[in-house]
Amino acid sequence: MIVTLSELITASELAHVKRLVAAVGFVEGKATAGEWLHKVKNNEQIPWNHPVMREISGIVMKALGRCDAFMSAAQPRRLAAMLVSRYRPGMAYGLHVDAPIMGEPNHVRSDVSFTLFLNEPDTYEGGELAFEYGSGESTFKLPARSAICYPTGQLHRVRPVERGERLAVVGWVQSLVRDPAVRELLHDLSVAREQLVGQEGTGRAVELINKSYFNLLRRHAEP
Repeated sequence: MIVTLSELITASELAHVKRLVAAVGFVEGKATAGEWLHKVKNNEQIPWNHPVMREISGIVMKALGRCDAFMSAAQPRRLAAMLVSRYRPGMAYGLHVDAPIMGEPNHVRSDVSFTLFLNEPDTYEGGELAFEYGSGESTFKLPARSAICYPTGQLHRVRPVERGERLAVVGWVQSLVRDPAVRELLHDLSVAREQLVGQEGTGRAVELINKSYFNLLRRHAEP
């Protein structure tokens, strides 16, 4: 399940994050890639353990916490890792899945990935986030301040940047619900419930959806 989050952060939060990013240096992205990803990863980043990431992470996690769509889709338990990535002309990230375990010294399972776009799409060419589906791809290039979340095990890539600079915050969370198919069921139930609430004659339907939602979560949650 792929969910887009429109205007996740405010304009003032975006400006603050970009000021923080502009004040520090980037390192080669391969520094945090496993050996099997060295050939496909070509970008720059501010790694998760850089001091500035503590403040950036706080801003982004607060925004995610007030976003009902993210909370419903991700069922987040805790943050696994977060970094800032930068792609300049010629840079790209080939087809891959993200690491299943992140964080040191306390390892965290990564279930849900998210990308928060920091630059407007017309300021750079290329750089689309592309997901592989069978024999095709779905691509996303969202406005600044918007984000996308998706299962960490989904094959994806960042297409080559041809002009300008692609800047984004990328993060991973451990979910209360390990199985992405169950998370999707819970999200669908939540959306259906919201559409019914307040409509005349739907009280019983809402009660049954609530029952199914809570019992499904009870069965699969790993607090």
